[in-house]
Parts: sequence; C-alpha cells; structure tokens
Amino acid sequence: MNTSKKYNLTFCISEMPGFTRRPCIGVSNINGNALNHEIASFLEPNGLELTEHIRGEINSLDYTFDFENYTIWGYHDSESVEIRNHPPDPPAAVFNTGGTEIRVPVTDFLAILKEWKVFLESIPEPHWIDRR
Repeated sequence: MNTSKKYNLTFCISEMPGFTRRPCIGVSNINGNALNHEIASFLEPNGLELTEHIRGEINSLDYTFDFENYTIWGYHDSESVEIRNHPPDPPAAVFNTGGTEIRVPVTDFLAILKEWKVFLESIPEPHWIDRR
C-alpha cells in the first residue's frame, strides 16, 4: 500500500478548459471529518524542486540529538512542518495550522514526499507548479 493512501491522501489533477493543469491532493472524509488536511495543504503547492529541497532538509538533520521546533517551510509562508526528535521515540513531522497537532513519523512523511514527487513527474508540462 502507498504511504499516502495510509494517510487518506489521493493525488489528482484538476483540468479545466482554458486553465493550466493543477496537481491537487484529495483528502478522504471519514465520519464527516477530513483527515490529514494539514499534510495535503502543506504538500499541494510544492513542485518538484521544493519537494526535493524539503526531503533534503529532513534527511540532513542529525537524529542522534534530542530536538524540537525545527521548522521547514513550504511554498506558502503560512505552511510549515515542524520536525521533532525525542529518542527513544521515532522522529516525527508535526503539522498544526488548524489547532490540532497531526504527527507523522518522519519515515512516513519522507515516503509521502517521494510519492508526491513521482506523481508530479508523471504530469505533462505545463502545469501550475512545474517551476516550483
């Protein structure tokens, strides 16, 4: 199973006549609540270049130390993810723009970023975020 599916994320393309293709992320509703909207709103505006930059920044962290509040910014100034590491717990990516923290293991988040990158590479140019 794809890691993105595990978090109820569906990658899609919005196409309307006269407009540039727009990659998008659908979030499944379960019992009327959208799950992991935080992850989708962070990822969606990031193209190939920014997605790879985010992956590189996460991979460059030294997880042998205890830390929190390492903030990684996405394309929009209001969209960020916080990386926390408190051994022996696994490192986590923490999303919280809606008031409720959503924690995702860093390994899962890196897998989701990779899946988003592969999806973006499959979309013919031009598209809305092909230069980001």
